Amino acid sequence: MKQGKLITTHNVAAANACIAELQTRPKLEMVGLGLIYGAPGLGKTTFAQRSAYRHKYIYLRLESTTTTKTFAQALLRAVHRHAGLGDVPTSGTANGLFKRAIELLTAHSDAIIIIDEIDYAFKRPDLLGAIRDIVDETIAIVILVGMENAKERLLQINRYYFDRCSQFYQFTPATLPDLTALAQAVMEVHPAEDVIAYIHRLTDGNLRQAVNVMDAIEKDARARKLSAISMADLEDRPA
Repeated sequence: MKQGKLITTHNVAAANACIAELQTRPKLEMVGLGLIYGAPGLGKTTFAQRSAYRHKYIYLRLESTTTTKTFAQALLRAVHRHAGLGDVPTSGTANGLFKRAIELLTAHSDAIIIIDEIDYAFKRPDLLGAIRDIVDETIAIVILVGMENAKERLLQINRYYFDRCSQFYQFTPATLPDLTALAQAVMEVHPAEDVIAYIHRLTDGNLRQAVNVMDAIEKDARARKLSAISMADLEDRPA
């Protein structure tokens, strides 16, 4: 299978539209904060990582062990690279590191920062507050990426923070046209329409599962030296 493709599924198109809305917002009146959320396996992280690579956004991923200081260090390094300044020492206090990052973001106002796995920050008010300060003190755009209940949790935790978000988008299961576009882009064995429909039914639009099924079908087709595969071929597989 071909690697590294970012297919313009309905989710990708809608998420890109959210970012575009934030880019054209009245910057002195509205902060640039958005939230993308949804169930696992629908392509949120793939969208975040590949969009960041393609468009030169800053991509940061939180972990269970992320602290305010490690976040500040990662942010400063990422902003430094984004500004074309290479590596930077990240010693000092969390507050000092964060202030340096804010200064750079103020000077490079075109920055778009995607913060994945934002759910890890929901139990860390100091970390959530640090992220809020980015949009309060700069005109950078910050896109939070979280799980399917992220919107409700953000509202429960901090209404003031929630009200800052002007763009929300919930990833939903892939459609049949989505999987058709994906299969055509990544599979090196041509799947018939009935095969794609079968994958859609089998996976209920879970993109991660669909890719796994496509990979298995492609490997089977290659083993049988097929350049295209139909449902009849699948049903004719050896037991």
